[in-house]
Amino acid sequence: MEQAFSDFSASPPASDEIVAGIAVSEIADNDPVWPSLPTSVVKSAGRALQILEYFDDTRGPANMVDVSRALGYPESSTSILLRSLVTLGYLDYDRFKRTYHPTSRVRLLGNWIDPKLFDGDAIIHLMARVNSESSDTVILAARNGLNVQYIHVVQARTALRLHLTTGTMRPIATSAVGYVLLSQMHDLEVAKLVRRINADASGLEDMIKVSGVLEHVSRIRERGHIFVNSKITPGTSIVAMPLPVEFTLSPLVIAIGGPTERMEARESELVALLTRCISEELRA
Repeated sequence: MEQAFSDFSASPPASDEIVAGIAVSEIADNDPVWPSLPTSVVKSAGRALQILEYFDDTRGPANMVDVSRALGYPESSTSILLRSLVTLGYLDYDRFKRTYHPTSRVRLLGNWIDPKLFDGDAIIHLMARVNSESSDTVILAARNGLNVQYIHVVQARTALRLHLTTGTMRPIATSAVGYVLLSQMHDLEVAKLVRRINADASGLEDMIKVSGVLEHVSRIRERGHIFVNSKITPGTSIVAMPLPVEFTLSPLVIAIGGPTERMEARESELVALLTRCISEELRA
């Protein structure tokens, strides 16, 4: 981005961003909170895909009990799903250790999508570098209907951190990453989308002001990023910006999330880090 970034945290509009499914605390690596599947999703299909996302998060072998407890599935159905994924070639099973691990077939799925971004694992290297240099959680997010979904997460390694999970969704019109995606749209499109959301609102208290959303969007276009302190998860903050459009078929957002006490004083530093890493890792 060829923009100068000013201090957005000085007087940001209110935001309903939920940065994490759990409060900031001393968190063990096996304590993530996985999002519940929407009721409209076929349970077996959703669970099978969530199992693959679980392995992407843990990045190592796991036994049936590990998967069942982490995702909150009954052991019987977890066992059947794991065996089915082995039969289909998406998981390997070590019968001596009784553990499962994804196969190369999983790795090759979707490798034709956004070739400029994923060839040579460019986005993976970018996120890993940002994670290494910031020590905080790094998120890649995309639009999913009227929501924004975390499609890849690199977890922070520090004791005091956020543990986010792939697949987590946030409302597009009331979250930081959502505002960033909306900033890539025309104002008329944004207003139309907000009115669509309001049409399904259950009451006046759930209605979203178009002017408020457009204020967020305008600030992001001016500064190139957004920084907010979470109201719903106290003690957490997020800085987010769009990935360059020339690298993606559809808009994507990259963000850093962490404890507010560590994030607030480093906003300019983190924005500069994201900008520099995007330039060096994607445009090199």
